[in-house]
Amino acid sequence: MLSCREMSELSSDIMESHLSLKNRWAVFMHLRMCPRCKLYLEQLKLTSEVLQKLPLDKQPVDSAAILKQLKLPED
Repeated sequence: MLSCREMSELSSDIMESHLSLKNRWAVFMHLRMCPRCKLYLEQLKLTSEVLQKLPLDKQPVDSAAILKQLKLPED
């Protein structure tokens, strides 16, 4: 099974779906057993979604409006 450190190191590949079948299975198994890594990846995904919605120009950003567009995980 992957360690939490290995999960962190693979996080970019996980987010971009660039994993081998072996690594996908290892990630799947780790996430079933580790709520901290599951939360970490959910937070990375949310951060990525927010950043993708930010405009590239230098106008003020309405971050509250951007966050309302996203479906946030419930506590």
